[in-house]
Amino acid sequence: MKRKIFISAILALAVMSFSNAQDLDKVLKEHFKAIGQKNLEKITSQKAIGTVTIMGMGMDFTMYKKRPDKYKMMIVVQGAEMIQAVDGETAWTINPMMGSSAAVELTGVEAATMKEQADMDGMLWSYKDKGYQLALEEGSEEVNGKDCYVLKLTKENGNNDFYYLDKGSYMIQKVKTTTESYGTPMEVETLLSNYQDVDGYMMPFKIEQMVGGQVAITLEMESVETNVELDDSMFTMPSSN
Repeated sequence: MKRKIFISAILALAVMSFSNAQDLDKVLKEHFKAIGQKNLEKITSQKAIGTVTIMGMGMDFTMYKKRPDKYKMMIVVQGAEMIQAVDGETAWTINPMMGSSAAVELTGVEAATMKEQADMDGMLWSYKDKGYQLALEEGSEEVNGKDCYVLKLTKENGNNDFYYLDKGSYMIQKVKTTTESYGTPMEVETLLSNYQDVDGYMMPFKIEQMVGGQVAITLEMESVETNVELDDSMFTMPSSN
């Protein structure tokens, strides 16, 4: 009798896992269809301009992305230019607000976060090829009045990101991550809104990062150009010589 109960429990678990996998595949399929992932794959580069507000201070920014995994963001701060970039492998920054105009290579959490930003397709696309695991959580959660699916992305380092997809539009409404600040774990929520069509791809033109329930950074796009000519050298870390 115990053996029958054990086998039944295994079968029930297998059926549940198969069902959850099917549900996840369906949600992902609808999501990629809604955002126009096929059109995004045709985009080889992007140039975006807009404003970023940090601690109440508004600043202009220019952001570049190029396949594969190249990223550069330049922010004008009190007449000086702050740069964050990835050349495909190395993440680096120039921050004159720290008293130096020299480029500094980033490592650890900062570098990993920057490299994720350089992924034009997003973390959910081809997640298995990137070494991640993805699961559809039971139930749902409301974000800004919208009922959302919750997807749990587990990275190679074991950290989890949670993606909240509107059940109506299948657009990502929020991403919840845990990062580190001076060695202390910190939960960050990123709210995505004002989606606009950019050459057949739906892109959020407003991004808000919240820490401790308070808005820390707001980024708003003014315009986005695609398939612009960008030389690889512009992403390369300058020599200190």
